Amino acid sequence: MDCSGSFLRVQDRNHKMYTKTVSITLVIVICVFLGLYGLVGILQSGMFQCRPSQPCWSDSKAGGAGAAGLQNTRSYVELEEYKKCAGRYIYVYDLPPQFNQKIVVECHNDPVWPHICEDLSNRGIGEQFVLESNDSLSNILLPHDAWYRSTQWTLEHFYHERFKEYPCLTDDPEKAAFSYIPFYGALDMTQNLWNRTMAHRDRMCQRLVGWLQNSRHWQVTGGHKHLLVLGRIAWDLTRQEFEDGWGSPILSLTELENVTKVLIEKDHYRQDQMAMPYPSSFHPYADDQIVSWQRTMLSSQRNHLVLFAGGPRAGKTFSALLRDELMRQCLNSSQCLLLRCDIIDCERNPQILTQNFLNSVFCLQPPGDSPTRKGVFDCLVSGTIPVIFDENTIYQQYMEYLPKKGRSYSVLFDGHAVLDGKIDVLEELHRIPTNTIAAMQWTINGLLPNIIYSKPGSNVSTRDAFDITIDSLLHRFRVQS
Repeated sequence: MDCSGSFLRVQDRNHKMYTKTVSITLVIVICVFLGLYGLVGILQSGMFQCRPSQPCWSDSKAGGAGAAGLQNTRSYVELEEYKKCAGRYIYVYDLPPQFNQKIVVECHNDPVWPHICEDLSNRGIGEQFVLESNDSLSNILLPHDAWYRSTQWTLEHFYHERFKEYPCLTDDPEKAAFSYIPFYGALDMTQNLWNRTMAHRDRMCQRLVGWLQNSRHWQVTGGHKHLLVLGRIAWDLTRQEFEDGWGSPILSLTELENVTKVLIEKDHYRQDQMAMPYPSSFHPYADDQIVSWQRTMLSSQRNHLVLFAGGPRAGKTFSALLRDELMRQCLNSSQCLLLRCDIIDCERNPQILTQNFLNSVFCLQPPGDSPTRKGVFDCLVSGTIPVIFDENTIYQQYMEYLPKKGRSYSVLFDGHAVLDGKIDVLEELHRIPTNTIAAMQWTINGLLPNIIYSKPGSNVSTRDAFDITIDSLLHRFRVQS
């Protein structure tokens, strides 16, 4: 038997099997490598950028496998926006300029409103204070470019500018929590107030209604979950259409009865109205400016117990008689400072008002043409305690912005009792304990952000009056759903 030959044949067969096995293994390794390399390339190309909980799918009807997956997969930015804005989207009607911007651009000073163009400047907050270097206020009203000569008549323009910066705007009205109609109705009324032709005075309101009625979104909603901002008191805007008389008919139009209206003074019997704070002169553009001013409010040396900034009113109305009595009491007291605004023109010189508020503990705020007063907010922003004579001056108006307990930041006297000689206002204020005054001042200091309007385009993260208005409206419309 040839053992050596058999061994060689076995060895040769084993060698061939080994070579074949190695070759097959090598081919498999190469194929796996090429497959992995290709898969990495596909992933890097972005074809399958899906995250957990997000399905990837293809839809041949939408343009082939993988195409619809790319189109329907939300980006990270979109998801973050959705988290921030869910339930907070606002739709702003793109009205023709005649309803808003044209009124601003074509402003003209006239005897009725001699400073309208200046008041509309700086996106609705008015002219900046100009303080001389030797003015004692130059070291107090800081920074200088946060202080403006602001008026309530321009709030429509200001609110529109702030709405433009709102982070959750949408072009889809069906997605919105509510829709904002940027119509400057009170500005239009003010400019045409003395035109005796009713058809001319009511023209823009009629045109607005006609424009809205041609909008599909309006037709679907009937005006529900819609908003108008109006920089006047409700009484100025309730004239019946085509009838002679004072003001505008915008609040009386049945076509707009479902629209929510935000005004500086509401009719508290109307459910479709909400009041917003009057603007003060302080418009910060950084959070540290708010904190700095709060320190100034608390540290101010208040040398006067009471300040009455105002003037007499003609006639024998309750307001006129009350003012006369308060002026009499103030003049008879060494603890009261009377600032005659009919002589000084407090409206055009708010820096004088601010200086005297900072020097006073209390400020008298009797009603004027209506219960609410811009002076209440000028007073509060200076850390001064307002003294009111009608609950409708504050308590029934600005519940969304101020503490529910009105006595925590203000003093209320019965105006009729004052007129009847039953209350000596100065004597009663003098009796309030020092610790009670300190607690009220501390409360006012804390509520400051709620009643100020930050400068448009600013980087303030603290919620201001505009932000509270938005949050209150969102809650209101959510409850109505």
